[in-house]
Amino acid sequence: MLELVNAARAKVGSQPLAFNLNLNQAAEDHSQWMLATDEFSHTGAGGSQPDQRMSAAGYGFSGFWNWGENIVWRSVGDPSSYQGAVGAMHTQLMNSYYHRLNILDDGFREIGIGFEVGSYGGYKAGMITQDFGRSGTGVFLTGVAFDDRDGDRFYDPGEELGGLSVSIRGSAGAYTTTTMDSGGYQYKVAAGSYTVTFSGEGIATSTHQVTVGGKNVKLDLIDPNRLSGNLIEGTSADNKLLGTSSADTIQGNGGNDILYGSAADDVLDGGTGRDKLVGQTGADQLTGGLGSDRFIFAGRIGTDTVTDFQDDVDTIRLRGASLGVTSQADALSHAQVTNGDAVFTFDAGGVIIVENVSSLRALQNDLLVV
Repeated sequence: MLELVNAARAKVGSQPLAFNLNLNQAAEDHSQWMLATDEFSHTGAGGSQPDQRMSAAGYGFSGFWNWGENIVWRSVGDPSSYQGAVGAMHTQLMNSYYHRLNILDDGFREIGIGFEVGSYGGYKAGMITQDFGRSGTGVFLTGVAFDDRDGDRFYDPGEELGGLSVSIRGSAGAYTTTTMDSGGYQYKVAAGSYTVTFSGEGIATSTHQVTVGGKNVKLDLIDPNRLSGNLIEGTSADNKLLGTSSADTIQGNGGNDILYGSAADDVLDGGTGRDKLVGQTGADQLTGGLGSDRFIFAGRIGTDTVTDFQDDVDTIRLRGASLGVTSQADALSHAQVTNGDAVFTFDAGGVIIVENVSSLRALQNDLLVV
């Protein structure tokens, strides 16, 4: 239902709403209470009002704040009918003047939606509470990641891509979150321009640019490219794993492993242990995991990204002759910090991005040129 609400808001130029877990808890609790008591009212348990229930659920009102609440119900059938019923209830609310005002109010920034099914008035009913809120001046980057199976460019249940990493990096800050099981994500950010990177198992890394001002911004990941290569996995022992000519996902798992990519765009993940990761050519993503790991770059490389470098734990090793550098100082002269990441650009070709490095000094004890 959140996507229906945000689609309606987008049509009139209102900022998108970010999901809030505390507002969602308040909404779910009130929907359950209405079903349990066979009452349909904004006055809830113990005579509570909506803002009191939101506060009790943990939503902190501070600074400039406001709130609103919609409630709606409809008879439903078996679970296969629920999606259609939710859409119909959204239409009911949009056709009601005061409920529509809440849905489209540009002053709100967050929402929780409680959809519950039970007995009401002698019917099997779907009960929805929408709790809207704003607290302070913070703004959110929000959106949903989904596999658009029906090609309508709109999220439908069953299309969600949960568990993806969302990296948000810019001059105003660096943040990381994960898409929820529903595919949605949200993060409170400072105003500024950001590079947003989506990554995760089975999809190609996707990078986008976005600027956030004084209002929420919505950035969706729709139909990310699927990795066409193989999943190559190690065991708990020490493994030597070699990529193929396709874009592979290579996972060392346990043990002290050696992972070699190929000419394609590979994803290498060492897992636990002291691992050695060699991306080779292509645009590769290298994650050492737990333990003291070595990231090795030699010959022709593409644009490679080290996602989890640990200062004074991991080591970056450059084959100087093939990259056109002769010493650590020479290598560092080809690097600069951009949006919270160290970026090496070599005259001989190739780029290495070391994420979450705010100063090149952090690399001085860990960068070797051989």
